[in-house]
Amino acid sequence: MLHRLFIWPKQIWKNTQTRLVLLVSLAIFIITLIVGFTSYYSSKSVLQEQLHEPQQQMLHISMELIDSYISETNKTAINLSLDPSVHEFLKSANQNSYDNITRIYQLFSTVIKNSPYIKSIYIYDINNDSFVSMPQGYSSNRINFIDSHWIEDLNEFELETMVVKKREVIKSENSTISEITLFRKIKINNSLMGVIAINLEEDEVFSKLNPSDSSAINSMWFIADKQNEVLFTKPNHSFGFVPIDEILQELDANEISEFIYEDQKLLGTMMTSSLTGWNYVSLVSQDSLLAKSKTIRNVVFLVSLIALCLGLMVIIYIHNQLFKPIRRIKKLFNVKDNNMEMGDLTHLENLAVDLISDHTYLSRMVQKVKMEATSKFFNDIYLGNIKNKEDVYEKWTLYYQEWTNKPYVIVMISIDHYYEWVKKFPEPDHPLLKFALTNIVSEVLTPLGRCECADLGKDKIALLLYEESELTSLSTCLLKAVTLVEELLGFSISIGVSRVGSDIGELERFMIEAREVLTIRAYKGYGSFITYDEFRSFTKNKSQLNEEKIENLIEIIQSGNTSSASNMITSLVNEINENKYNPIKAISFLGKIEERMQRLSISSTEEIDQQIIERFLTMDLADIEKRLQSQATTLSEGFKVTQQQKEYIVCNQMIEFMKCHLKEPIGIQEIADSVQISVSLASQIFKEQMNDTIYGYFTRLRVEHAIELLLKTDKKISDIAIEVGYQHENSFIRVFRKYKNITPGKYRGQLKYGTDK
Repeated sequence: MLHRLFIWPKQIWKNTQTRLVLLVSLAIFIITLIVGFTSYYSSKSVLQEQLHEPQQQMLHISMELIDSYISETNKTAINLSLDPSVHEFLKSANQNSYDNITRIYQLFSTVIKNSPYIKSIYIYDINNDSFVSMPQGYSSNRINFIDSHWIEDLNEFELETMVVKKREVIKSENSTISEITLFRKIKINNSLMGVIAINLEEDEVFSKLNPSDSSAINSMWFIADKQNEVLFTKPNHSFGFVPIDEILQELDANEISEFIYEDQKLLGTMMTSSLTGWNYVSLVSQDSLLAKSKTIRNVVFLVSLIALCLGLMVIIYIHNQLFKPIRRIKKLFNVKDNNMEMGDLTHLENLAVDLISDHTYLSRMVQKVKMEATSKFFNDIYLGNIKNKEDVYEKWTLYYQEWTNKPYVIVMISIDHYYEWVKKFPEPDHPLLKFALTNIVSEVLTPLGRCECADLGKDKIALLLYEESELTSLSTCLLKAVTLVEELLGFSISIGVSRVGSDIGELERFMIEAREVLTIRAYKGYGSFITYDEFRSFTKNKSQLNEEKIENLIEIIQSGNTSSASNMITSLVNEINENKYNPIKAISFLGKIEERMQRLSISSTEEIDQQIIERFLTMDLADIEKRLQSQATTLSEGFKVTQQQKEYIVCNQMIEFMKCHLKEPIGIQEIADSVQISVSLASQIFKEQMNDTIYGYFTRLRVEHAIELLLKTDKKISDIAIEVGYQHENSFIRVFRKYKNITPGKYRGQLKYGTDK
């Protein structure tokens, strides 16, 4: 009998069909078991996370509220420590001044009445060992002050300015209570003079620390200080004793932790306050939380066990009943089946496609972020926001780890006649055109080495190029880029190249060099390629432009002589072109001409175009001359018509009178008397003809004369003020700042610096 019991399982196992059913049953059992336990632990994890997040949020909210109370109390302590009455108390040798004690007492009373969470305030004088407090009053010695034992523990916060702690306070000989107290040192002239102690209303401070009382889950919140002493606890259901020290050792800040204590499965969350160092802890019992999950786990286990038993029963049934004919056939013909299983691997293709798509997307995002970061890096250097070489090296290493330490040049690209370019193309197309421009130049420079591009705003784009070839090769490639841009994009560019550099920390200097090189465009014209050596040849010319010619031109324009004004502008431009003055000074000189002409054409309430120099820096001399000719022609023709009017003659007489009496403190009455008309009529005529008031025009004449004295003489500001009719220097400075938005002293410094450049 026993022998047959041992033989029967072997026979079952030898049969392919029964073996298959057995394996399938075991697989179903194992899978069901895994699913059951996985469901249990997954649901457990989900429930823990779902519970952890609101617990953490509530803790965070409570912590912020309590920290705000502590922070407000600390501010109160600071304000009190800075109060003159408190300083008088701490520094006074005779502390029993009734007025001083009364002021401090009233101050403390006001603070306590206005704060719901402040119970009492002490000031302890370290030198005199005395107290003044609310509500206790003044004590000349700590022996007479009942709550003075904390003084012995002052060394606890020797290195800290502010400490918040829970302590035992003696209320009478046989009773004590716990208090939350904020201690803060009081220093006067860097010397520790005393300590301010503020006792807080514990119930009010901790009133916001309230776990939900309606929840059916057992939970407890508590706060512990740095020494793991419990400051406050709040359970919402019955909760057994829990060792705080052991819990704090198990918990990590802002992380969910699970541990078992006395057969209780606890879920803990902890947050630490950066202000007080207190630990805010939430404990939740998981027994009730996971009760249903355990039931599901047990049911799944039971179902899998039943499935296994059913499988065994099926095997027995199949073996005994269904497989009898098959066994006979196999026995007769000695046939053996070999079953092969094939796995379905088609899902790997989808997985591979997803992985490749994700990798491509991430690569594009990384490239985009890197381009934006590097562009900002170059902009910060160009604008002077990064002055420290160490910062430049650090960011360079971060963005360009693969670049080797080779010589480099800065290539500065500028769009010719930028403000006309802005008008020519719609604003939405500007970024696209600059992007296309960058691509063309980068493609042309590819054979020379690696380059990095950065949009510097408006007309400029900077390229950092590793110089791996001769300058002639670079010149050929950049000239080709200029031609391609004009052919493909329909506008011209000019390019300036700095010297060859080797130190990355000098990037700002070489970028400024490349920008200054571009000023030669005024002489060479649009579509120019300019090197630093060409720029140096221009800057060697130290000749100065005679700015008196500007005033002569303005006088000619005011006289209404259109042809003379036009000829003089042509003469000035030709002089600049022939003598090859420093381009920066030449452009500045021409900018002053346009500024003076603008002053003739606008009223005192209108503003001068602040982009004159910036506009001229992207133009050549021919276009600058055309612009100045057009403005001069319009102005001179207008003055020619105006001069024919009688009122204009009257205005000219008043202006001449103003010019002759700049030093004198004259007013509108004297100016009107000079042409023998009334003040109201003089003001009306002058406003109509000059588009300005008499006072405004006279003030502007004084300011312009003051500018001339500031530039051409070394006289003091006070002397210049007297020479232009101001008896007080401050009045002159106030008027000058109103017209020029800068003080006379700073204006003189800027003018002389620009002239000496």
